Amino acid sequence: MDSRTPSSLIPIPDTVSGSSFYKGVRFAFSLFSHTYLRLSVEGTSNIPESGGVIVVSNHQSHLDTPLLGLAIPRESRFPGKAELFASPFPRSLLLNLGGFPLVRGEGDRKAISFSQTVLENGGVLAMFPEGTRSRDGSIAPFHRGLGVLALKTGVPIVPAAMAGTGKRMGLGVRFPRPGRVSILFGDPIRPHVENLTPSDLKRASQDLTLEAESAVRALYRSLADK
Repeated sequence: MDSRTPSSLIPIPDTVSGSSFYKGVRFAFSLFSHTYLRLSVEGTSNIPESGGVIVVSNHQSHLDTPLLGLAIPRESRFPGKAELFASPFPRSLLLNLGGFPLVRGEGDRKAISFSQTVLENGGVLAMFPEGTRSRDGSIAPFHRGLGVLALKTGVPIVPAAMAGTGKRMGLGVRFPRPGRVSILFGDPIRPHVENLTPSDLKRASQDLTLEAESAVRALYRSLADK
């Protein structure tokens, strides 16, 4: 099956977290994260209890996606590079844990459309707008698609920062090292969507993306100072 076009395999929003498989994996990973990784999570009250929301964070490790999903108290959906969905077993695993494929650098219309569907149906979309993992812990500029998606759907953006995941499982590390990982969620950023012309949309999406990026950077600095 073509890993670029598996949209028919993607479970619809709010249908994943009710499965026994999802609950079992989440329980086991929670035990691992709170003991081996000494996971600390703050600010979950900033995530709305219902309605569409985009949660965005910095990205340092393969641990980031499952840890962010664990920290979010609602079912969250997350895009992953299409190559991860190429084989039957990882594709089935990821789809049943809330993942969906995104063709990097090609503006995958199906994945973008699904992201919008998740939000319009009141779901949580978890994203790493840097686009790739950091090699040195620094935060790269966010891609403008974040702002476009928020403006098109009118949903808030909740910034988050993760610290420690790069040290636990950075590039080239196959199994996490023990140690502390921290996640901090910040105040929601609400887009202003009234009467936007195409040129207004471009400028507003750039400004909104930069605001979210600045919020993540500030949260990350506060974690580093602890």
